[in-house]
Amino acid sequence: MKILLLCHDLTTRMRLEALWSAQGLAVLKKDEGTAADCIVVDLGRREALGEIAALRARYPDVTLIACAASFEESAVQAARAAGASDFAARSFVDRRVARLLKLPG
Repeated sequence: MKILLLCHDLTTRMRLEALWSAQGLAVLKKDEGTAADCIVVDLGRREALGEIAALRARYPDVTLIACAASFEESAVQAARAAGASDFAARSFVDRRVARLLKLPG
């Protein structure tokens, strides 16, 4: 299972082993051709909406979750307009990913 996290603290909280990390869309250059099972983008990132749009264009069928520290309707709408398939508060995104990917709890 491969989860691409463009979020600074989720790797530790979700107890994931990161194979590599990078800033922004540069991460995609390390993995040409192999789509992730799920992508999580933190809306607190400076270029988050642009990253979501680029990721959606590149991986049209991948589950793409936008997350933020808190729920703000305008942020959710902007993320969905950019191409996010779902939204979760940062404190619940690990559960959202597990549910969407049908991971054992």
